[in-house]
Amino acid sequence: MADQNDEQFDKADEILSRALQEFMSSGVSQEVYGMALLEIGVLALVRLDESDARIQELVADFAARARRGGPLTTAPEI
Repeated sequence: MADQNDEQFDKADEILSRALQEFMSSGVSQEVYGMALLEIGVLALVRLDESDARIQELVADFAARARRGGPLTTAPEI
């Protein structure tokens, strides 16, 4: 199961990398594409019936890792 999750995260990373390149080359502001990507992520978790507390915990964890300069591609257990 872990290998399958790793493969899924790799696919998602590739897609997000292409999307990020497209946002930047199209001149979309970082604030706008950041909010758009956050909205997609939160919506996906809501549709999986994650609790508000769990979603907030995940977002806070990602933000903390980003501020420390740590890897963001290693998703916490959901």
